[in-house]
Amino acid sequence: MYVPDPEQRKSRLVSPLMATDLSGQPDTLMITAELDLLCDEGEAYARALEEAGNRVHLHRVERALHGFISLPRFARPLREAYEVIDEFLDQGAPGQERA
Repeated sequence: MYVPDPEQRKSRLVSPLMATDLSGQPDTLMITAELDLLCDEGEAYARALEEAGNRVHLHRVERALHGFISLPRFARPLREAYEVIDEFLDQGAPGQERA
C-alpha cells in the first residue's frame, strides 16, 4: 500500500470513501477499468458522490487493466476513454456557453 500505516488508511484524505460529507463537489467523471483491482472502489466512490447530490458520470472501460491510460494511443481502451473524456468536457459546466 502507498500508505504503510493502517490507521492512516482510514483517513478521508487517503480514502475519500471515508469522508462523512461528499456534497459540494465539482461535476465528476469517473472512468474505471473492468479488470482493475480498484474498479469496485472507484465505482463505489462515484456512487457515493452521486448520493451526496453531486453530478457524476461513471464509465467503465470493459476488458481494460489498471494503468490502461498509459497504453499507446491506438489501443482501444485508451481511445474509448478519450472519447468519454472529450464528451464530458464538451458538455461544459451548467450555465456555461460552449464556444
